[in-house]
Amino acid sequence: MTSVFIAYASGNSYHSQIIEGAAKAASTAARTVTAWSQQDTSGSPIAQSVESWIENADAFVADISQVNANVTYELGYAIGLGKPVRLIRSSHSSFQDVKNVGLLDTLGYDAYDQQPALAKILARKNETTSWTQVPRNKDQPLFVLQRPGSGDVNGRVVSAIKKIARVRFRNFNPSEISRLNASEAYEHAACSFGVVTFWMDGTDEQSVRNNQRAAFIYGVARGRNIPALLIAHESMALPLDLQDQADRFFNLSDLDKMIGEFRNRAADAQNDFVVVKPHHERLLELLTCGDPVAENEAATLGDHFLQTDGYRRTLEGTANLLVGRKGSGKTAVFLQARDRTRANKENIVIDLTPDGHQLIKMKEFILDKLSFGTRKEVVAAFWEYVLWLEIAYKLLEKDEQRSLRDDRLLPGYRTLQALFDARVDTGTGDFSERLRRLSENIVDRFKASTLGEGEIGQLASSKVLEAIYGHDLRQLRDGVMDYLRLKGFVFFLFDNLDRFWTPGGFTDDDALIVVGLAESMQEIARKFRRKNLEFRWAIFVRSDVYEFLIRGMADYGKLAVQSLEWGDRALLKVLFEQRLQASVPHLEEAWTKTWARASVDMVDGVPVMDYLIDGSMMRPRYLIRLFETARRRAVTFNRLQIEEGDYRVALRELGWQVLEDLDREISDLVKDGASLLFEILQAREDLTVAKLRYLAAKRIHDPDDLAKLIDVMLWNGSVGVLDGTAPKYIFDTGYKRQYLAAIINGDQETRLALHPTLVAAVAGPS
Repeated sequence: MTSVFIAYASGNSYHSQIIEGAAKAASTAARTVTAWSQQDTSGSPIAQSVESWIENADAFVADISQVNANVTYELGYAIGLGKPVRLIRSSHSSFQDVKNVGLLDTLGYDAYDQQPALAKILARKNETTSWTQVPRNKDQPLFVLQRPGSGDVNGRVVSAIKKIARVRFRNFNPSEISRLNASEAYEHAACSFGVVTFWMDGTDEQSVRNNQRAAFIYGVARGRNIPALLIAHESMALPLDLQDQADRFFNLSDLDKMIGEFRNRAADAQNDFVVVKPHHERLLELLTCGDPVAENEAATLGDHFLQTDGYRRTLEGTANLLVGRKGSGKTAVFLQARDRTRANKENIVIDLTPDGHQLIKMKEFILDKLSFGTRKEVVAAFWEYVLWLEIAYKLLEKDEQRSLRDDRLLPGYRTLQALFDARVDTGTGDFSERLRRLSENIVDRFKASTLGEGEIGQLASSKVLEAIYGHDLRQLRDGVMDYLRLKGFVFFLFDNLDRFWTPGGFTDDDALIVVGLAESMQEIARKFRRKNLEFRWAIFVRSDVYEFLIRGMADYGKLAVQSLEWGDRALLKVLFEQRLQASVPHLEEAWTKTWARASVDMVDGVPVMDYLIDGSMMRPRYLIRLFETARRRAVTFNRLQIEEGDYRVALRELGWQVLEDLDREISDLVKDGASLLFEILQAREDLTVAKLRYLAAKRIHDPDDLAKLIDVMLWNGSVGVLDGTAPKYIFDTGYKRQYLAAIINGDQETRLALHPTLVAAVAGPS
């Protein structure tokens, strides 16, 4: 006898009656269909009961009419077990909440209205689209589903993974990519040897999104017997299925022990894993463009990295400020420059990637109370202190064992150790954790100032330096440079600076922090040159932030700025093909033949390569994501070739991602700019400059902010200027915003066009 188990949210009695009645009507002597409410749960833990029902069933049906964490967890668990899965939803329920989450709405489902229609669906044969067996990732075996925003829990766990577990990991960071669909989530979990997720307390959109993702990924991992953590505070109440399964903490220090124990479980899973190679691997299961987030492929990035002029200048130290839009490949350049430089063991490579919130306390307590001139002095002093400490920290960490074996190093090492220990106690965490503690130490020293908290704005320069340094910095600085005479050059790389910003958008103080960092780097480079030592540095910054905030504040002529934007379509095509070819290195045929087998050559009358590049808005991250979404869909439907429909669906999915990303970029820079892009999209027909200004003016009343809104939209590519019948976007004009702005400023009736990728999100199936 065949058994089918149905999971659904039971909050609505009428809805429950439809499902229970349809289950009975669809049951036969040879096939029983059972809704979860019809199971006997008396005396058993809910989670164990549900899991055993799914394990014992031959097929699984999930009703996704509503956002429900129990159902989402059970769906993930069934998929992890490899059960045939069918999704259903009531056509009477609004699907908008499910779409807003952006997880399960990307899967196919059967819609029903009343009991007879559902009974017919449930009576069908237990067929399901395939969830492929993905290869395990031994290079980065852990996957971390990060919580939205920044906070101490996120930072402590990531720091513990780096410094206690000492294992490479991949992650999904919602501040980088706002949407995660089910196929991506499945692959992230299924290819791992350990999964870490977080539960959030709250009913806001970010919390619901996170918890849905966590429930699904945790379910997939448990179904596939992959070690998994669901981290929740002791005080949180979770859904029934997860209440007793969550890994609880009370104090932040509990997380260190939790990760230490989890590392052993993940290591055991990796040691026990036996590779079973499939008998027949299809091309589309092998062919991949990689991960849209460079950190998630750090171990293999060198296999397909395209060496651009920006990368070469970074490596040589002739470019110091590297600017590019989100998704343009800044982190890929960062990672490759780091790995190439530290291949020489004598070089000192300091690669810093802060997580974001570490400076907020210092900004709120100190910077908000100081005059502009004093703020600049504080920022410069702070960064000089941080940078010298980080150089010392890296030297001590790198040579801890070597100094014991090398008589040349030992005396200088001990001197440097004493100087460092006398100045700071920032613990053994990663840079984000050290920076947080250092910021707190500085705030404490300001609070202890004899002038008192209320008079910080009047502190003399000597008091400012005393509060920041605590001790004279000169001895530590001299100790570092004396020790470096026995080493190679120092290379400072600073990424993820956009995570420093104040929640709610960028401010002048945020720009001042970046400018202060750059000027401190320049000052350290000068000190190195005086001692005949080599110092290279590179700071990676979002190009919109540089364009609208930093450029006007910095001494433009003194900064060696390098754009990492993509304007050459042919070069982007090379990047794409190079990544694909690296995934199938052993094929014995011409690449053109391989590509012809993998994909149709035209989409809506456009060559597929042009379709992909147009849809990507000249951002490699979107190009990778667009192709991978189409490829996964083709694999799910058991096809041998990516079809036109796969690309169309992928473009719609990418459109929602881009909408959220660009809306966030606008709100970062324009006061009251949040959600405006969605409103403008609804009124896109016959869009002109005047119409755009009219729509925006309902919320933005300052004329300067209105002008800035249009400039930002031009810059991020969401809007272009119609030249005849063809629109020109920022990447069609060599990123010369001034050119497009001049056209707009000359005529308020200039016609505008929203980018087709944004329009695809709301256009619906074609």
